[in-house]
Amino acid sequence: LPLVTRSLTQGQTRRAPGKEGRRASEREGERRRRSRSRLALICIAKAPRSMVASPAQAVLFGGTLGFFTQLYANGVRQLPVLRKPWEHGIAALIGSGFGLSMIHMEEKLRVYIEEQTAARGRK
Repeated sequence: LPLVTRSLTQGQTRRAPGKEGRRASEREGERRRRSRSRLALICIAKAPRSMVASPAQAVLFGGTLGFFTQLYANGVRQLPVLRKPWEHGIAALIGSGFGLSMIHMEEKLRVYIEEQTAARGRK
């Protein structure tokens, strides 16, 4: 049988779900909430030391990203790729600063999450 769908007109009303339908949707909502909280706990868990980026790695990665962003911008505009080389240096410095700031933001976020977790544990 073909599936027929149509929108409700002014004279038609949508039927409320029965008890079984409501219970099933409540169970589904509870299951989703539990899975989200488990995911949050997994994300909050402290990463092993090998997974944490050092400031030198962040600066190097950010600088490389800034440099290649400038290369890409010139390439898209069909200009010589290394035109105005000081722009590449400026982009690399900005990218390095961004990479370093990400390390600091990550540390602040980690401390904040630990404080919030401790505060929830006291309640």
